[in-house]
Amino acid sequence: MAHLAIAGCIAIYAFGQVVYLSPLIKTDLVAISGPWWGVTVSHSPEGALKLKGGHAEMLRPTFFILYGVLPLLLSSVLVEVIRDPISRRVASRSVMRIGAFMRRKPWIFGSLSPFGYGELLFQGFIVVGNVLMFYFAWHYERQYIPAPGEPYTFDTVLQITGIVFGYSCVFNMAFLFLPSTRNCAWMEFLDISYTNGVKYHRWLGVATLVTGVAHAMPFYWLWARLGTIWEMSLPCFDCALDYSSKGYGIWFNVFGEISLFFLLLVGVTSIPWVRRKMFETFYYTHHLYILGVVFAVMHWVTCIWWFLPTLVVYLISRAISTWNALHPVQVVEFTALADDIVKIVLTRSTTTGGGGEFQIGQFVYLNVPAISKLQWHAFTISSSPRSSATTFTVLLKSLGDWTRDLVVLAEKKTNGVTLVNGSKPIEQQQQQTTMLVDGFYGSSLQCYDEFSTLCLVGGGIGVTPLFAILEDILATLSGSDKNVDSQTCHKQQRVHFVFSFRELSLLEEIHPVLSKLKELDSAQQHFTTHFFLTRAPSDAALNTRIDYDRLCNSANHNQSSSVAKSTAALDSALYFAPQPFAEPLRSRRARIIVYVVTLCWSTLLVLWLEFGGGKLMQSGTQWWPLENFVEISVVFVIPVLVSFVALVVDTKVSKWGNMVSTSSNTKRQSLFGGHSDIQNYQSVDMVDTLSTSSMLPINASDVVTFGDLLSEYNVTIGKRPDMARILTQMHSEFKASGPHLSSNSALEAQKHQIGVFISGPEALKSATEEVVSKLGAHDFDIHEEEFEL
Repeated sequence: MAHLAIAGCIAIYAFGQVVYLSPLIKTDLVAISGPWWGVTVSHSPEGALKLKGGHAEMLRPTFFILYGVLPLLLSSVLVEVIRDPISRRVASRSVMRIGAFMRRKPWIFGSLSPFGYGELLFQGFIVVGNVLMFYFAWHYERQYIPAPGEPYTFDTVLQITGIVFGYSCVFNMAFLFLPSTRNCAWMEFLDISYTNGVKYHRWLGVATLVTGVAHAMPFYWLWARLGTIWEMSLPCFDCALDYSSKGYGIWFNVFGEISLFFLLLVGVTSIPWVRRKMFETFYYTHHLYILGVVFAVMHWVTCIWWFLPTLVVYLISRAISTWNALHPVQVVEFTALADDIVKIVLTRSTTTGGGGEFQIGQFVYLNVPAISKLQWHAFTISSSPRSSATTFTVLLKSLGDWTRDLVVLAEKKTNGVTLVNGSKPIEQQQQQTTMLVDGFYGSSLQCYDEFSTLCLVGGGIGVTPLFAILEDILATLSGSDKNVDSQTCHKQQRVHFVFSFRELSLLEEIHPVLSKLKELDSAQQHFTTHFFLTRAPSDAALNTRIDYDRLCNSANHNQSSSVAKSTAALDSALYFAPQPFAEPLRSRRARIIVYVVTLCWSTLLVLWLEFGGGKLMQSGTQWWPLENFVEISVVFVIPVLVSFVALVVDTKVSKWGNMVSTSSNTKRQSLFGGHSDIQNYQSVDMVDTLSTSSMLPINASDVVTFGDLLSEYNVTIGKRPDMARILTQMHSEFKASGPHLSSNSALEAQKHQIGVFISGPEALKSATEEVVSKLGAHDFDIHEEEFEL
């Protein structure tokens, strides 16, 4: 029932934005809501609404509260209520089955579409929604333009066209912030990951800019025809601002022009080339959206109601991210590997429900103040939560200026340059070991265990989320997961791992896991590898010895312990001492309170400011710019203020719970059901070493060099994977095996499909998707990881 209610809320919100100017709303809803505010509703002979008495200014806010604020608030609360406390999953199995179909890509005119059914449906919604908005707005404005007695001319057409595209612009902005909201309730419910959802934000951004320009151009054309273009488009500093004066219309236009300028600046710096080559320019100018939104409301105050619900939810997520920027995280390992790859191991909270839990496939944003205090970059977590109870791992490759600087920093630390007894100043050493984390974000890939046949397709550094899946499979089969059904599913599951790479260090990194899986399945009946080294390695690379000490964490963790103790004395230089990372406001109750308080207070304050024609315009309408500015300021300030208060309270309560836990008997749990993070971190090295010491491959004496690794896993050199051959063979075996005929509940729950999880270059994704489409998409469920943020 809750899932149906959430789907209904989403439908009501979308429906409301489309039909705002339709006769249904302007006739029936106004007639119903008018008496609530003492308004008498009638119609002119031309069909135009005539409102008399009462507070007619409250009718528009009433509509947007009913069709915007309340659906978003109710659905956000319901999402938190139904969220699984362990897997954090929100989407039901029915939604996930629909999602599997929506991810399929159809054949169009003899070629595979670059978009799935779901993406095409969303694009269709944007197009149809804009068309309907244009249609309804045109007929609505024709009731008032031209005024009675005035002729209908081409100038009238230009005027109406400009106004109508303005409605289309705010229609697109009503959805713009949702896909860019981290851990967005609706995206989680629809089983759309944040990384894949960002494309929807880009499409909506394009639609906003196109309709924004289309909104302005007819007016420039009209003013040019009338010979008033400079008068109407440039500011006038010596004219009155009240509604009856000419200055009102001029500044109304100027505020719109300023808004469009900032939005265009954001759009131009968001094109793919700028994002890849000039990330800092893209990142910093993107914050100009704030000025774009502020001046849009200064231009036309009614559009605040289009923005308010989704903008408030977005600002809550930004406030949480800002809070994370104040708390450094303890670093266990920061190592430079070969091929410009860096391995980072960070601590996480072990308190039950304390925010340290993450899911396979999720990602975090990292900030290293030694490189830049402002830049945050996203990286997928490459470890399983089952493989270590106290840490998580990130693998990254130098692909830009920031990551290049990080590689250099890691190389210096690996070579001992930044040790406390080195030659650099102590303050600089501390800065170089400080890392900030913002997370955990993205959808879980835990559904991998629901498939009878699993195909993991990875390319280059993009393979990291698949490493996490492999670790999770091993942890389950090794007995870390005490769930008997889960172990049974994994033992019956058929896994194919297709890996295309150039970096031998990646194969070295996953070698302990692969070796253990090979040991557990010596006959290769359940686990098969298909490895491709795309370029021939040098003799020096082949003779490089495998660093088993580092892989097993015995040497590196001991070293990190001494570094942690050495830098502990330097923590006073930071406002907050480094600590295990914990996702703030993790609890269901806290999130619900923040959503309710923030949306309600923002809505009520804006309502109060608008009641009576504007609280700040009681002495005259010349104060309308101040009135509009204060209203949009409320929308920006309230979410940040409420979120920070909640975060401070949440932190104080957590610390108090830890103090109670540490001061009581060690066998007693804290008030929050877990143990103190301080106690657990003191034993980080011991816990992780015990959990990974058994990772030493049984054939370590035989596999000594990288060349031995290539032989061990029968790696094909100098070629790319032939996905047609691999998937065709896999599909034939899958069809021959037939469905599982077992009474075991765990096996019955498995999908008789091939679950395909792809993460890597676009060429590899396209090749895989094309083969899947030809073999029969109904036999496959593709999960594609896209990381173009």
